Amino acid sequence: MLRYKRVNTGALANGVETIVEILSCPIGKAYKIVTIAGYYVASLYLRVYRDAEQIVDCSSTDMTAQAPLLPMNLPLATGQVCKAGYYNNTGGAIAAKEITIGYEDAG
Repeated sequence: MLRYKRVNTGALANGVETIVEILSCPIGKAYKIVTIAGYYVASLYLRVYRDAEQIVDCSSTDMTAQAPLLPMNLPLATGQVCKAGYYNNTGGAIAAKEITIGYEDAG
């Protein structure tokens, strides 16, 4: 079953990466993240991590109104954590933004 989860990043200071936990995999479960969607603006970079490994670092303008979902195939095993957020390089602070993932049970 496909499920969606949304998080709020909090305010985005200029020149700073703001990352929040979006999904953790409990004991006896395995998940696969299949999509991610976020706010798109020039000089705002979407970043996704599985534990300490960076999986995504792309301009948020890669997601548009016409194609708002970035396809993914990111498995999470028991105990693994996915974090996501933005690096703000716009020249000023930005209000909090949302990030949404689509995920399903794996295996």
